[in-house]
Amino acid sequence: MVQAIGAIGNSDNFHIDPEYVRILQELYKLGIKPTGNKQIDKTRLDDEKRKLAQRIQDKLENTKIADNQTDNERTRLEEERLGAMTVGELNRILHGI
Repeated sequence: MVQAIGAIGNSDNFHIDPEYVRILQELYKLGIKPTGNKQIDKTRLDDEKRKLAQRIQDKLENTKIADNQTDNERTRLEEERLGAMTVGELNRILHGI
């Protein structure tokens, strides 16, 4: 009985590398089929992470550019105050001010 328990507990056939399990999980999350080779899968995962980070960075830069353009337009309109000037002119004409 002791030998059977020892044989199950010491089996190296079922040893799972926790780092490779993490790599597999992240590959599946990204929709990539693993090759079964730890080094190749790790390299592919790093490449995909780098590409994803670059896409996020590009999106943030585009958002900042759009925000700057919106802010510049808003600042220009606030400085010109076209709406307020129009209302003022209409009040002068209509009320004889």
